[in-house]
Amino acid sequence: MKTYTARLEREKDGRWSVELDEEPRVHTWGKTVEQALARMREAAALWFRTDEGGIELVPRPVLPKATGRTVEQARQAREQARDADRLALEQTRRAAVALAGRGISMRDAATILGISHQRVHQLLAPEQSPPRRKAG
Repeated sequence: MKTYTARLEREKDGRWSVELDEEPRVHTWGKTVEQALARMREAAALWFRTDEGGIELVPRPVLPKATGRTVEQARQAREQARDADRLALEQTRRAAVALAGRGISMRDAATILGISHQRVHQLLAPEQSPPRRKAG
């Protein structure tokens, strides 16, 4: 998969123009950011003679500096939240294992951890793929 930076700019009439930083001759527009990016993916696929599935676009909107900083801060906050969620999950799994190892029931472990007993069960279950259904 090839990644390109899609520079988005809001026009006076409200539509979004978009061009590739890597190849400015590839450009298009859309009424919405989503439409502009979809059209850009299609245009890039034609330009580079590949299928649309092989193109990843990283949107880079042209914004006033203060707005751009605020958008970047929001993006960073979401990334930090995802990292915190992953850490919380791992720590909760470790705590559930430690409690179960001390002979504490799943219901009591759930109360101690502040989660449902079903979630404790999920955390303690070995990783397994879902059962396969038989055709017919």
